[in-house]
Amino acid sequence: MDFTKSTPSLHTLPVEVLCHLFSFLRASSILSCTSTCRYLRKVLDDSSALQYAIELEAQNMVEVVAPDTMTSPAERLEILRNQMCSWRAFKPTVVDQFIQPGGEVSMSFGHLSTWDDQPQIAQIRMLDSGPSESQSYRRWDAKGYPLPKDTPFRVHSICMDPSQDLLAFVVLDSNHMAEISCRIYLETLSTSEPHPLAASEILTSFKPHISANCQYDQTKMKLKIWGDRIVLLNMCDEYSSCPARMQVWNWQKTQDFKCVYREQEPYSKMDDCCILNRDHLVVSARMTGRLPCKLGIFSFSDLGRPPVRIAECVLPFQPEGTFLRHSSFVTISPDSCRSMAPQDARFYPNARNSLIALNVDGPPSLVLIIDTDKLLAACQSGIHTEGQSHVLPWKEWGPNCSRCFVDPVPNNLYVLRLEVAGGRAVHATPNDDSCTSYSLRTYDFNKYRMSRAAASKDFGGRIITEPSTFKNRQLDEDIVTNLPYMVVVDEKRIETTSSMIDVTFDDENILIIKACRSHLFECATLKYHTELGTG
Repeated sequence: MDFTKSTPSLHTLPVEVLCHLFSFLRASSILSCTSTCRYLRKVLDDSSALQYAIELEAQNMVEVVAPDTMTSPAERLEILRNQMCSWRAFKPTVVDQFIQPGGEVSMSFGHLSTWDDQPQIAQIRMLDSGPSESQSYRRWDAKGYPLPKDTPFRVHSICMDPSQDLLAFVVLDSNHMAEISCRIYLETLSTSEPHPLAASEILTSFKPHISANCQYDQTKMKLKIWGDRIVLLNMCDEYSSCPARMQVWNWQKTQDFKCVYREQEPYSKMDDCCILNRDHLVVSARMTGRLPCKLGIFSFSDLGRPPVRIAECVLPFQPEGTFLRHSSFVTISPDSCRSMAPQDARFYPNARNSLIALNVDGPPSLVLIIDTDKLLAACQSGIHTEGQSHVLPWKEWGPNCSRCFVDPVPNNLYVLRLEVAGGRAVHATPNDDSCTSYSLRTYDFNKYRMSRAAASKDFGGRIITEPSTFKNRQLDEDIVTNLPYMVVVDEKRIETTSSMIDVTFDDENILIIKACRSHLFECATLKYHTELGTG
């Protein structure tokens, strides 16, 4: 036996084998391994695939590529870094303008949808297909929906997920004698056919509790989609005594009626909800009297049981109303992938435990950007009593988990609204009290992108690490938040004779929504500049 041969080690393995082994590790583990010696560091420096995996995880993004994609890891790495550079430079250019009616506005995966409750019409537009005249456009009219004669039919909420080619809408039967009066229809967004992944064409729910003094038209419903999860929140208006109710389904499996939560506190009013991940959701609730607003954190890992409220996070104000915004979950259906060009490589925010925006009506209006990773960690720490939710005062979770932005123009013409997607937020800020001139601002809370910006010589924004403080008039105390972020302001101004309503965006498009005299929305679509560079 020859004992002169050296002992096998990582250094003796072929580079291809090392890269394959490293591909199973998280980015932090790859960096730890390759920092142990020069040889492993050279393996990383020479491997575009490993650098791409690290970049993707560091930016908290997910990739979407065509099945027959011809882009190499090196090309995808360049695209991803160029995208980061474009947001850091933040010089959007208007590429299209169009008028589209509608009330509720949502944007996801390159699609814009508007829902107008009064005529019961939804309109969906693809934003990535070029000029407006060639864009894929669809008009969905509830009145033209085929139903048996004399069937009361009114759509109360509509929600789309283009990444799954899913359109869901809620119908509430006005017949109070009906035991099952809520129905959620699941269709393909492209063809209005029953969705092939749905376990049932229709999800059914028991009727909401409606008191005798509450009118049918006062019933409000909100529908949320996150992957294979659907949440329906139904409630009456703020002056009604009807308890709100929340129900969760896995729409791709057999439905049941067990995962239902009914509001129990007499002084609480649920406003909105959003799904944080596959097992958790957050609900914003206002309290009557002088009680502060709360965020309820619910767990629904077992859909055979009611959702469990694991924590209540107390907020330092008593708002008139609140609503939540959150990144859309991206689950690419085979049809969506096949529709992509072979050279396409797209990147979307990873919706698992990213940011949520709690928009609070004023005066003054404000937005609380919350890091849900830190929020869930705070909720799950400490001592818990079984069967009771963990109550967290503001000072135990708020300052380190959030950053507050206050209305810069405290008047009735402007209401501060921030849209979030992944680790970014965008909004339009008025430049004067007349609210006829606006500037776009982008905020980024991703630590890796902030560190790359700090090292960049041409970075024109600001990195904010010091705490921000504002005076709460209701509670007569200072509210401090210190979640780090960077901000970049677009130099160009948006001039408008009417008030700005909102701004929404996804990975590549920023959509400015203006009010018009005709009560329609005038939307300007902006695409980011692609600036070549290493980032």
